[in-house]
Amino acid sequence: MKKYIYILLVAVWAFACDEEPIGQQPTDAIAPGPVSNITVENIPGGAILTYDLPDDEDLLYVKAVYTLSDGLESEVRASLYSDTLKIEGFGDTLTHEVSVVAVDRSRNESEKVYTTVEPLTPPVHIVGETLNMVTDFGGVSAFWQNTLRAEVSVVMLMEDNNGEYVPVNTVYSTMEDGVGSYRGLDTIPGNFAIYVQDRWANQSEIKYYSLTPLYETQLDRLKFSEVILPGDEPAAYGWILPNLWDGTVSKNSGFHTGSTGNWPQYVTFDLGVNAQLSRMKVFQRTGYEYRHGNPRSYEVWGCTELTSDILTGSWDGWTKLLDCESIKPSGLPLGSTSAEDIAWVAAGEEFIFSPTLPRTRYIRFKVTRNWSDGSFFHLTELEFYGDNR
Repeated sequence: MKKYIYILLVAVWAFACDEEPIGQQPTDAIAPGPVSNITVENIPGGAILTYDLPDDEDLLYVKAVYTLSDGLESEVRASLYSDTLKIEGFGDTLTHEVSVVAVDRSRNESEKVYTTVEPLTPPVHIVGETLNMVTDFGGVSAFWQNTLRAEVSVVMLMEDNNGEYVPVNTVYSTMEDGVGSYRGLDTIPGNFAIYVQDRWANQSEIKYYSLTPLYETQLDRLKFSEVILPGDEPAAYGWILPNLWDGTVSKNSGFHTGSTGNWPQYVTFDLGVNAQLSRMKVFQRTGYEYRHGNPRSYEVWGCTELTSDILTGSWDGWTKLLDCESIKPSGLPLGSTSAEDIAWVAAGEEFIFSPTLPRTRYIRFKVTRNWSDGSFFHLTELEFYGDNR
């Protein structure tokens, strides 16, 4: 019996040695038929091609080959389960020729079928037309509209001592209402520029500005202190209010309210100085970006002194400084985040105070909703900037 088993194993081994190499091998030299009935839908910066597939059992994919505005050849593919190809990357609205080829599993290519596309205005130019740059506290800020939510980068430049414009900040964003800034500048006039670029290196026209930054400094967090007023939400789990200005951004340190279910929930603190506030940075609890107890909508109120009414818990005497909403740059649904979303949280969500607001010393931070629609909120850090002279 053992002898027969040995002979069988040898036979199996010999058969295995004679097997074909693993992987797709050419099966024939017959080219597939071409695609037919191509229709073109022109879109911003590209086109969508729809076609009829050839009737070939070994069809693998269809590819479109075209030349971009900068002369580089580009190729896109669609599987045999699709009858549509999306062409992107044009930086103009000229007529471009596209060849469409069917490819089978033996890598045989069909006869080329040619069509033409006339892209609509590319997103890089649509966004570029909306660019604006303005003077801001401690620097300059840029604003733009990206209604198509295209993947673009906005490049901010500043003239150096040699008269050359050099990049100082690049913002990668798909947000509909884009914003960027360059800060840390003195209150002296400067020359700035800005343009939009996409991943195919298409660029919008450069816009130039002469701007003078306003004075700004980060308020000294060591002067902040907690104020407890009637109605203020108490801390829970050892996450006390002073953690919001301890200089630490972490998922393990911050302020946390209890699960009381009271809404709105608010806390009060003293900035230690009267200041013309310019902006505020809010740092979500990391590891829980856009979920759990991180605030989604909230208000910032301010006053210069704690009047007798305020000390009783009244809102009389407070001035609303900001209405804030936490925005996910990607626009993805709850539970999903992109790299851009995480980077946005890590940098701190920034909110700008109107320069027409009165000077402020005391802050009341009022949360009206968290990202989970739950019964509590948490944060890791708050930063305030402005003119405290």
